[in-house]
Amino acid sequence: MLVKEVMKIKVVTLDPEMTCREAAEVLLQHKISGAPVVDTRGKLLGVISEKDLFRAIYPNYREFHEGEGAYLDFEKLEQEAKGAGDKKISEVMSSRLIVAAPDTPILQIGAQMIASGIHRVPVVDNGKLVGMVSRRDIYGRILNNYFGLWEGLEKYEKRTHESR
Repeated sequence: MLVKEVMKIKVVTLDPEMTCREAAEVLLQHKISGAPVVDTRGKLLGVISEKDLFRAIYPNYREFHEGEGAYLDFEKLEQEAKGAGDKKISEVMSSRLIVAAPDTPILQIGAQMIASGIHRVPVVDNGKLVGMVSRRDIYGRILNNYFGLWEGLEKYEKRTHESR
Protein backbone atom coordinates (compact mmCIF):
# COMPACT_ATOMS: atom_id res chain seq x y z
CA MET A 1 0.00 0.00 0.00
CA LEU A 2 1.43 3.38 -1.06
CA VAL A 3 1.03 6.95 0.17
CA LYS A 4 -0.59 8.01 -3.13
CA GLU A 5 -3.50 5.68 -2.29
CA VAL A 6 -4.36 7.48 0.95
CA MET A 7 -3.05 11.04 0.59
CA LYS A 8 -5.28 14.09 0.34
CA ILE A 9 -4.72 15.99 -2.90
CA LYS A 10 -6.82 19.06 -2.03
CA VAL A 11 -4.43 20.74 0.39
CA VAL A 12 -4.86 24.06 2.16
CA THR A 13 -1.51 25.86 2.04
CA LEU A 14 -0.31 28.90 3.95
CA ASP A 15 2.02 31.76 3.10
CA PRO A 16 5.08 32.21 5.38
CA GLU A 17 4.25 35.90 5.80
CA MET A 18 0.86 35.17 7.36
CA THR A 19 0.51 35.92 11.04
CA CYS A 20 -0.22 33.26 13.61
CA ARG A 21 -3.69 34.77 14.00
CA GLU A 22 -4.36 34.47 10.25
CA ALA A 23 -3.04 30.90 10.17
CA ALA A 24 -5.18 29.93 13.17
CA GLU A 25 -8.21 31.40 11.42
CA VAL A 26 -7.54 29.30 8.30
CA LEU A 27 -7.04 26.13 10.37
CA LEU A 28 -10.29 26.77 12.24
CA GLN A 29 -12.20 27.64 9.07
CA HIS A 30 -11.10 24.43 7.33
CA LYS A 31 -11.32 22.29 10.49
CA ILE A 32 -7.74 21.08 10.12
CA SER A 33 -4.96 20.88 12.69
CA GLY A 34 -2.08 21.86 10.43
CA ALA A 35 -1.07 22.86 6.92
CA PRO A 36 2.02 23.12 4.72
CA VAL A 37 3.69 26.49 4.30
CA VAL A 38 4.77 27.25 0.73
CA ASP A 39 6.41 30.17 -1.05
CA THR A 40 4.92 31.99 -4.05
CA ARG A 41 6.29 29.30 -6.41
CA GLY A 42 4.70 26.52 -4.37
CA LYS A 43 7.99 25.33 -2.85
CA LEU A 44 7.46 23.62 0.49
CA LEU A 45 9.06 25.62 3.33
CA GLY A 46 7.57 23.98 6.39
CA VAL A 47 4.42 22.92 8.19
CA ILE A 48 2.45 24.88 10.77
CA SER A 49 0.35 23.03 13.31
CA GLU A 50 -1.90 23.90 16.22
CA LYS A 51 0.99 22.88 18.46
CA ASP A 52 3.31 25.38 16.73
CA LEU A 53 0.73 28.14 17.15
CA PHE A 54 0.28 27.23 20.81
CA ARG A 55 4.06 27.20 21.29
CA ALA A 56 4.24 30.74 19.80
CA ILE A 57 2.69 32.04 23.02
CA TYR A 58 5.50 30.76 25.23
CA PRO A 59 9.15 31.77 25.54
CA ASN A 60 11.52 29.77 23.37
CA TYR A 61 14.26 27.50 24.72
CA ARG A 62 16.91 30.23 24.61
CA GLU A 63 14.71 32.60 26.62
CA PHE A 64 13.97 29.82 29.11
CA HIS A 65 17.66 29.09 29.67
CA GLU A 66 18.50 32.77 30.01
CA GLY A 67 15.98 33.06 32.81
CA GLU A 68 13.88 30.13 33.97
CA GLY A 69 11.43 32.65 35.40
CA ALA A 70 10.19 33.27 31.85
CA TYR A 71 7.67 30.46 32.36
CA LEU A 72 6.75 31.58 35.87
CA ASP A 73 5.97 35.27 35.32
CA PHE A 74 2.33 34.78 34.37
CA GLU A 75 1.58 38.50 33.98
CA LYS A 76 4.40 38.80 31.45
CA LEU A 77 3.22 35.59 29.72
CA GLU A 78 -0.29 37.05 29.51
CA GLN A 79 1.00 40.22 27.82
CA GLU A 80 3.20 38.29 25.40
CA ALA A 81 0.37 35.87 24.58
CA LYS A 82 -1.75 38.79 23.43
CA GLY A 83 0.94 39.74 20.92
CA ALA A 84 1.69 36.19 19.76
CA GLY A 85 -1.00 36.39 17.10
CA ASP A 86 1.06 39.00 15.27
CA LYS A 87 4.13 36.78 14.87
CA LYS A 88 4.82 35.53 11.33
CA ILE A 89 4.27 31.82 10.92
CA SER A 90 7.74 31.58 9.37
CA GLU A 91 9.05 32.25 12.91
CA VAL A 92 7.19 29.36 14.53
CA MET A 93 6.56 26.75 11.81
CA SER A 94 8.33 23.42 11.78
CA SER A 95 10.93 23.50 9.04
CA ARG A 96 12.58 20.17 9.91
CA LEU A 97 10.27 17.98 7.92
CA ILE A 98 9.62 14.42 7.05
CA VAL A 99 8.35 14.26 3.48
CA ALA A 100 7.02 11.37 1.49
CA ALA A 101 6.96 10.60 -2.20
CA PRO A 102 3.72 9.29 -3.68
CA ASP A 103 5.30 5.83 -4.00
CA THR A 104 6.42 5.64 -0.36
CA PRO A 105 4.91 2.61 1.42
CA ILE A 106 2.40 3.68 4.10
CA LEU A 107 4.00 1.37 6.66
CA GLN A 108 7.32 3.19 6.14
CA ILE A 109 5.87 6.68 6.55
CA GLY A 110 3.72 5.48 9.45
CA ALA A 111 6.84 4.22 11.21
CA GLN A 112 8.55 7.58 10.67
CA MET A 113 5.49 9.38 12.08
CA ILE A 114 5.52 7.23 15.20
CA ALA A 115 9.28 7.63 15.70
CA SER A 116 9.18 11.42 15.27
CA GLY A 117 5.81 12.28 16.83
CA ILE A 118 4.74 13.99 13.61
CA HIS A 119 1.05 13.78 12.68
CA ARG A 120 1.06 14.99 9.08
CA VAL A 121 3.54 14.61 6.25
CA PRO A 122 3.71 16.58 3.00
CA VAL A 123 3.83 14.47 -0.14
CA VAL A 124 6.31 15.85 -2.66
CA ASP A 125 6.93 14.82 -6.25
CA ASN A 126 9.85 16.37 -8.16
CA GLY A 127 10.12 19.11 -5.51
CA LYS A 128 6.45 20.06 -5.78
CA LEU A 129 3.83 19.60 -3.07
CA VAL A 130 1.24 17.16 -4.44
CA GLY A 131 -0.62 16.17 -1.28
CA MET A 132 -0.64 15.53 2.44
CA VAL A 133 -0.96 12.33 4.40
CA SER A 134 -1.99 12.30 8.03
CA ARG A 135 -1.58 9.75 10.74
CA ARG A 136 -5.35 9.29 10.63
CA ASP A 137 -5.22 8.47 6.88
CA ILE A 138 -2.62 5.78 7.45
CA TYR A 139 -4.27 4.49 10.61
CA GLY A 140 -7.58 4.08 8.78
CA ARG A 141 -6.03 2.15 5.93
CA ILE A 142 -4.10 -0.10 8.32
CA LEU A 143 -7.26 -0.83 10.33
CA ASN A 144 -9.07 -1.69 7.13
CA ASN A 145 -6.36 -3.72 5.38
CA TYR A 146 -4.72 -5.53 8.25
CA PHE A 147 -7.45 -5.70 10.91
CA GLY A 148 -10.57 -5.59 8.72
CA LEU A 149 -12.04 -2.91 10.99
CA TRP A 150 -12.19 0.50 9.33
CA GLU A 151 -15.55 0.11 7.58
CA GLY A 152 -17.10 -1.10 10.82
CA LEU A 153 -15.39 1.68 12.76
CA GLU A 154 -16.77 4.34 10.38
CA LYS A 155 -20.30 2.96 10.87
CA TYR A 156 -19.79 2.95 14.65
CA GLU A 157 -18.50 6.55 14.64
CA LYS A 158 -21.44 7.66 12.51
CA ARG A 159 -23.96 5.98 14.85
CA THR A 160 -22.21 7.43 17.91
CA HIS A 161 -22.12 10.93 16.38
CA GLU A 162 -25.80 10.78 15.38
CA SER A 163 -26.85 9.77 18.89
CA ARG A 164 -25.27 12.86 20.46
